[in-house]
Amino acid sequence: MEILKTKKLTKYYGKTKGIVDLNLEIPKGEIFGFIGPNGAGKSTTIRLLMQLIFPSSGSFTLFGQQIKGENPRIRQRIGYLPSEINFYHELTGKQLLELSAKLYELPTAQIEELSELLELDLTKTVKSYSLGNRKKLAIIQSLLHEPELLILDEPTSGLDPLIQSRFFELLKEKNAQGMTIFLSTHVLSEVEKLCHRVGIIREGRLINLSSVAELPGRAERIVEVRYEEEGDLREKYSFAQIDPSVRYTDGIHSFHVQSHLHEALAAIAQHPISDIIIKQPSLEELFMKYYGRGEDPK
Repeated sequence: MEILKTKKLTKYYGKTKGIVDLNLEIPKGEIFGFIGPNGAGKSTTIRLLMQLIFPSSGSFTLFGQQIKGENPRIRQRIGYLPSEINFYHELTGKQLLELSAKLYELPTAQIEELSELLELDLTKTVKSYSLGNRKKLAIIQSLLHEPELLILDEPTSGLDPLIQSRFFELLKEKNAQGMTIFLSTHVLSEVEKLCHRVGIIREGRLINLSSVAELPGRAERIVEVRYEEEGDLREKYSFAQIDPSVRYTDGIHSFHVQSHLHEALAAIAQHPISDIIIKQPSLEELFMKYYGRGEDPK
């Protein structure tokens, strides 16, 4: 079952484009990563899905139902964590969450469980909370009603590494129980840790859609070599024939090998080696490659 499907979804703000011809299909139970820099169209997409704004053209469905205008019943099936958190400042964390639970006619047991997991003191007022604690409060609120679809917009900003780790484990647990998760972020390590598939958006257009493992360039290997002979050896041994973009930093020569790894290694090993590391490029390296050069993935 498709939880979310968009068809040529487009939003313009006057003459300024937000997103253009966005086509996505997200099945039930998937953790989908949506990545791009600020201004790429991530937040516009989320606001459209949450029916906070409306498309200029195109269409989308949620839970198999065509969305035209506001649909409160559909929104009740969605948990939403916005990038910017705003609450009633005079309430305590507990009062705010109990109010949210009352709206959904939910028991309050999960409030205590989640607040303990995220180390949030619910007795304090919202206005006394740091950015990180307001983010924790918003996480709990988004999960209280056990939504079928959880939409996260830059969810870890303000969270310390320990709480981030607990939050990721919580998301994996909820996903294992059947929750579908749409994760919009510019923190690429989050996508690598959590997501089944990833979409890359640039200037309002989706430029790549694939599993993380199948992203263009993931077959590439980075070979980092420390030779017994010291110094920059690129010109001396014509390393540009192996990789025209070979780099030398702090005693290490870095080769990017697109294919025929065994042939490249044979050429690299013609000179005595003291250490060698072969690794797959990170998602961040691939992302910067396409954004930095203004290329579309091939």
